[in-house]
Amino acid sequence: MRPIVLAWLAHHGLPGWLLPDYFELAALATLVGSLLALRLAARDGASHTHTARAIACAYLAALAGGTLFEALRALPAALAVHSLRPLAHPGRAAYGGLLFAIVAAAVYLRSVREPLAPFFDRVAVGAGLTFALVRTGCFLAGCDYGLPTAHAWGVRFPPGSIAALDHVRRGFVPRGAPSLPVHPTQLYEAALGLLAAALAAVPVLRGHRDGRAFAVFLGVYAAGRFALEFLRGDQDRGHAGGLSTGQWVSLAIAAALAAAWTYRARRRRISAANIRSATPPLPGPPAFEH
Repeated sequence: MRPIVLAWLAHHGLPGWLLPDYFELAALATLVGSLLALRLAARDGASHTHTARAIACAYLAALAGGTLFEALRALPAALAVHSLRPLAHPGRAAYGGLLFAIVAAAVYLRSVREPLAPFFDRVAVGAGLTFALVRTGCFLAGCDYGLPTAHAWGVRFPPGSIAALDHVRRGFVPRGAPSLPVHPTQLYEAALGLLAAALAAVPVLRGHRDGRAFAVFLGVYAAGRFALEFLRGDQDRGHAGGLSTGQWVSLAIAAALAAAWTYRARRRRISAANIRSATPPLPGPPAFEH
């Protein structure tokens, strides 16, 4: 899709740098999210240095984790063909980057004895914006495309794109033709990222720093991602038990959030019971002798 947009810009006398590529969009998303988190940290009186370092750890881990997750997902295919070639897939798994980033930031914050929940709440909105921009980059790159559709918003990717080559291989279109119209699942997920960011912003703006904003982001994204996976058309993203790898990760995130909510609710009940048991009873009315 990017070559088409670049040709349109050139036709109208506009410079190509107006259209950022995937990596430029990813860098822009990281910059915007980092500035937002640092501004919130300054407003909360939190450590500016530790916040910046935790973000740096998360960013580097996201780059490595996305690639590693993609390689692990391709491991069954590599074993089936007795070749390492499937492991050299150039893509990056969004969930791999997200999970590795969470772990890396948490490990750093624990090492410097900084609280986890406030930090993750401050990056929740930026995380949603990051997914929105990165998935827009995926749309321009032509990866993570959807199933063929007859809807008016279906997108035909140009000849030579990943979607077009896949459709040629599967006999859908002749060689040298564009792809069939497909669901623009990249843009669906970009909209999902914006929705998750908007909903996570509500507890952030209300001053909550107890983890609920990040939980909102994770819950909204996991639920939406689970549903959108049914519309994905790329076949090399891993499947097991009738579900894709992304759907299994979404279910794991939902289970983790449910367990965390149950644990916190139980802690509140225990704390409330302890307070009631420690509170002396109010004195009754004075007794009168007859």
